[in-house]
Amino acid sequence: MDRNEAQSALDAVKNTDKLMADRMSWPLWRHAIVGVMMALLLLGLALPVGQQFPIMVLVLMLVFLVIRDDKKRHGMFVSGYQKGRTGWVLAVQLALFVAAFLATNAWVDNPLANSLFWAIAAALLIGSTALSLLWEKVYRADLKA
Repeated sequence: MDRNEAQSALDAVKNTDKLMADRMSWPLWRHAIVGVMMALLLLGLALPVGQQFPIMVLVLMLVFLVIRDDKKRHGMFVSGYQKGRTGWVLAVQLALFVAAFLATNAWVDNPLANSLFWAIAAALLIGSTALSLLWEKVYRADLKA
């Protein structure tokens, strides 16, 4: 392969990434599901062991719904674990979840009856939804760069 062929191949990859960046956009409900899943995971972890199973099954069903919709909408599933600058968004998401989990463990005895738990879960839901929207923005910018 000569230098021109190599450059042509690199240009084709860059062009494909730019086209993919234009195509990769998700509706608000898709981002909100991420927030719902995080809040449900928190609820599942806060409940007694015997009550966790239905919550975890629901989260798993939502994961499959997202995968199915992504494949139908884009022809592929784009997970949150991507190379590039999206890593810091995932780190913030993890920190938010851990903070919510630790706060729940420290301050909440009965999550279903405690308004503080529901406030923590709501903050996690809203924060995770916002971080999902930010993740998409960073992901698309990475593809265009």
